[in-house]
Amino acid sequence: MFSLTATGSADPQWLFDDKTQKAYDLVLNLQVAEAYALIPEPQTAQEHYVVSLAEALELLLTEDGEKYTEYEERFVERLDRKTKLNSVEDIFLQAELRMQWAFVYFKFGHEFDAALNMRQAYLTVAEIKSRFPEFHEVKKSSGLLEIIVGSVPEKYNWVLSLLNIKGSIEKGLSELESLRTSNSPLRFESNLLYGLIQGFVLQRTDEGMKVIEKIIEENPVNRLALYLGGSLAIKNSQSEKALTLLNRVNLQQHGLPIYYADYLKGEVYLQKAEYLNAITSYRWFINHYDGQNHIKDAHYKIGVAYWLNGNINDAHAMFSEAKNIGKESMEADKYAARSLADKELPNLALTKARYFTDGGYYDKARAILESLPVADLPTLRDQAELYYRKARLENKTRQFAQAKPFYLKTIELTGAASWYFAPNSCLQMGYILLAENKQVEAEEFFKRALSYKKHEYKNSIDSKAKSALDQLSRK
Repeated sequence: MFSLTATGSADPQWLFDDKTQKAYDLVLNLQVAEAYALIPEPQTAQEHYVVSLAEALELLLTEDGEKYTEYEERFVERLDRKTKLNSVEDIFLQAELRMQWAFVYFKFGHEFDAALNMRQAYLTVAEIKSRFPEFHEVKKSSGLLEIIVGSVPEKYNWVLSLLNIKGSIEKGLSELESLRTSNSPLRFESNLLYGLIQGFVLQRTDEGMKVIEKIIEENPVNRLALYLGGSLAIKNSQSEKALTLLNRVNLQQHGLPIYYADYLKGEVYLQKAEYLNAITSYRWFINHYDGQNHIKDAHYKIGVAYWLNGNINDAHAMFSEAKNIGKESMEADKYAARSLADKELPNLALTKARYFTDGGYYDKARAILESLPVADLPTLRDQAELYYRKARLENKTRQFAQAKPFYLKTIELTGAASWYFAPNSCLQMGYILLAENKQVEAEEFFKRALSYKKHEYKNSIDSKAKSALDQLSRK
């Protein structure tokens, strides 16, 4: 979602000429080299905007360290260019440059720089709203800021203190809605953002997929839409659909290579129990990606694929390699590091059931879970995970009444242990109770989800719980 935060617009106050519009369209299809060729020396605010957008997307997708230094220098130069501060175009450019680089800095681990630029973007957006209230496109920037701030995990509360603001998910969605239902050329980006927020932030994955599928129907060869659609399909346990979309991402032999699509294909193949295909996809990602995020997890997952395929020696060799490679900024890498630190491997049957459930292969997951008596599981962790996996399966198949007692049993067995089973069970219980119009009970479970201090997915679970509580507070 962060790679979409910088966009151009076509309002009476923000117009592209034909050349800039063509370059802008190329950037949104991730054909950045072609866009650079069209605008070798940007002059206008719109031209600077399009080129900066291309550079930000390139860095977010490739994590190219050498280009980072070069592009950062250009970012600073653009901020310092002589502009007419009474021009809404130049002020909007300043806000968008700050937004773009807030996420670039965050991706490269420079959190303080990210926070400073996010704060400046917020102040600039506020200035635009005050001085130019008819400037419609600023709602994309302000809406996204509202959503980001409204769902910041606990560990980044210092950012909120620095910004001195409170965000609102509902207000942000409303502002994006005003663009996606207008005739603005920003409908494409606003729709993508809206769908991703529905799926990844609000956990309304079905709604998010409907939005993304409509975009792909209208833009069948847009690589950005296909890539994000594949990501969301995996989140929605539609791995077969995800594989179809991801296979289309790199069919076009032009534009930025999206190596992370191969990592996602590895996830799908792991869920399908096609372990050799999973290993091939993860290795392709490792061998071609310049960044460090998800590298540890990809190594770990290769080990998991070997292990599930019965190649124990190869599995342990990969686990040993994974311990000393990559970094631990992303939650997938944190989970991999934590799993690698365990002295024992997780339960093999439960692991297979987990991947089958995640991929939407529910009959295979159910067959495994029904064959596992609790008495046969030697550890409390395995017993808690069995109930958790049963809860997730019933939840995914929309059998919410059956899911609830399994979630409650998971919470009971987990106690104060630092496994993620209990906090996510609280989160999911909150969603179920919210759908049943039991708002008071739902609120209690969302708060309980936030109360767990250490677990693998704390950032994402906290973000989702905060978003849900924000929505409840406005009802």
